[in-house]
Amino acid sequence: MNKALLNVSKFIAYSTVLFLLPFWVLAYFNPMAPFNIDSIGLVPMESAQVVGLSNIRGTVGGLRLAIIALIIIGAYYKKRDVLLSVAILVGSVSAGRFISLMIDGWELIGFITAAGEVMITASLLYIRSSISNEK
Repeated sequence: MNKALLNVSKFIAYSTVLFLLPFWVLAYFNPMAPFNIDSIGLVPMESAQVVGLSNIRGTVGGLRLAIIALIIIGAYYKKRDVLLSVAILVGSVSAGRFISLMIDGWELIGFITAAGEVMITASLLYIRSSISNEK
């Protein structure tokens, strides 16, 4: 493997993480902050309706597609690391929903969805642990 290419790839990956951290904090704790919404086009305005909708479709739709793909790959091919990754992903979404319930107020559908995601996370972790027991 080319060491220079690996270093550039790591730099891009870590830079992405550093860039996205403030957006993550704002999305969890203050989703209506101008820095969070206006800068990435989540609120459709007269001049940016298409951009706003494409960001919502891309982010939410892409997240769901990634979860589906990772569950299938991890469970079918018995890949423990993939199952752990998707469990972290679903668990993080669930944590965001619980934070929203605490900050924004109680909503039954939000609680049911978050509780379902906790069950999905637990199921994925159980499947992951059963794969290690088979070896």
